[in-house]
Amino acid sequence: MAEKSGKKSFGNLMKGSLDSIKKTAQNVKVPEIKLPDVKIPPVKDIFKKKENENVVEETEAIQIQSISTKSALKIIYYMMAVDGELSSAEMEKYDLLGQEIAPDFSERKEGILAECRKQLDKAIDPEDFYDVLQDGVEDSLLSSIKTEDSFITPKLLAWDLLTLAYSDNSYDERERRLLKYIVRKLDIDKAVFLEMESTIQTLIDLEKEEKWIKTTDRPYLTIEAMVNEIEDRKHVIFDSVKALIAL
Repeated sequence: MAEKSGKKSFGNLMKGSLDSIKKTAQNVKVPEIKLPDVKIPPVKDIFKKKENENVVEETEAIQIQSISTKSALKIIYYMMAVDGELSSAEMEKYDLLGQEIAPDFSERKEGILAECRKQLDKAIDPEDFYDVLQDGVEDSLLSSIKTEDSFITPKLLAWDLLTLAYSDNSYDERERRLLKYIVRKLDIDKAVFLEMESTIQTLIDLEKEEKWIKTTDRPYLTIEAMVNEIEDRKHVIFDSVKALIAL
């Protein structure tokens, strides 16, 4: 019984409090507030504005048509560093690529490398290294500012990264993982990317065949004819790559 009376008294207390609040509110004199003369647009105009905003959002989601040379050089550096090691031979290749891509590479090189190293230093543990590196690639793509005199197309960048990855005759799993990420970000058709991979593997096989033929004891004219045939095949493949990149 004591429990029931307790509930009743609690209910009366709450009711009394509410009544008190109501009375207090009734006695308070609310000052007159003059509302500003605000013109409310018709409902149809409001919806028009929303539609326009949606159009802007759709327009902003534009496919990347080109990458600035600075961003491209940073991404190339990240590709070389993805296996956790950077040899002097790789840096020599980086210098060659840089000179081909950017006319003022020698003046910009140290600044670009400093930005890349600063990004990679963000890794807290060794397990974070790939994620931090991938973040650097993403930032490079998002901050890419095309200049009229110096830029690179997405497909050409993908091809350059492929040739760089294969240059040491070892297409590392982490290199391919990063490259696939870049291909997705640049919205390159996966069929195009797979064809690039197949093409570069064919070129590598031809290079190996050519080197092997030169070591055989066959007559000089026979070797020369076979080497010329391989060179012709390589030229045809390179032409097809150029056409593929230009599409």
